[in-house]
Parts: sequence; C-alpha cells; structure tokens
Amino acid sequence: MIYFSLPNILAHSPYEIFLSEGDFLFQTEKGIRYEISFNKEDIVFGECETYQLIIRKLNETHSPHDPKVRDTILAIVNEFFDSNQQILLYICDTSDGKENSRNRLFLHWFEKHAKENRFTIKTANAIVENERIYTTIIVENSNPKLNAIIKDFEDTAAMLTNKPEH
Repeated sequence: MIYFSLPNILAHSPYEIFLSEGDFLFQTEKGIRYEISFNKEDIVFGECETYQLIIRKLNETHSPHDPKVRDTILAIVNEFFDSNQQILLYICDTSDGKENSRNRLFLHWFEKHAKENRFTIKTANAIVENERIYTTIIVENSNPKLNAIIKDFEDTAAMLTNKPEH
C-alpha cells in the first residue's frame, strides 16, 4: 500500500488537486482535466513493490504547453517518493503513435526538474506484439536495494528486448 500527504502535494502544486477513489485530479487554466494514478504492478524489482504511474488527459483536446502541468505532476511524484520507498514505473501510452515524444518529455521533466542526485532513472524499450514499448523506472538513490532493483530491471529489459518474434 502507498501513502500520500495531500497537504504536502498542495504545498508544491500550482494547480488545486482533488482526490477521487485514490486518483489525483486537476484542471488547468484552459479547462484541460488530468487524472494521475498509481497502480500496483505484479512485477517486483529487488524485492520492492512497483507502482505504475498513469497520467491521463481526460479531454480529447490539444493541450498547449503548460509548465504548471509538469509542476503539478512532479509535486505528486515527489510526494510518492517522500512517503514511500517503492519503485515508480512509467510506460508510455502507444494508442496514438506519440509514445516516443511522451517518453522524451517525461525524461526531460526529471532530468531538468527533479532534485539533483535524488533518483536513478533507467529506461528500456522493446517491441511487444508489434508495438514499441518505452518504459522507465525511477528509484530513489537512498533505497537500500537500489543495485538489486537496477539489476532486475536491466535483466527484465534484456529478456524482453531479446525475445524472439513468433
């Protein structure tokens, strides 16, 4: 189970956030609504639970560049790590062919805006059922199982990457 402090998130988030059935909801100044959720995964790396970060835009409209969206999502993610010593897994949506762009944007957010030297970030991509899947794990450097987590992730990524096509 994961824990969050909504007051801590709100102290760092430029947008007001609401909780709904365990998901975080917010709306931009342009009326674009987002839902952020964390789903526990069956996969375990380094004997630590893994949670998938899911970012959903609830409107089917083009969203202009809005740094407050990034800052709001990072406030939620930072609280995830402040309150839990787990692994965050990010898998890019492949429904519209923009997964490579999403992957680059997400990594850029962390490289540029996360606390320096706080995280180890590992990425992998593989073709699964004829779709390229981009995935990233984020682990706090203070996690005592960091090396085992990274090894398990890299072993799993290598297995998926080298999996023969049928």
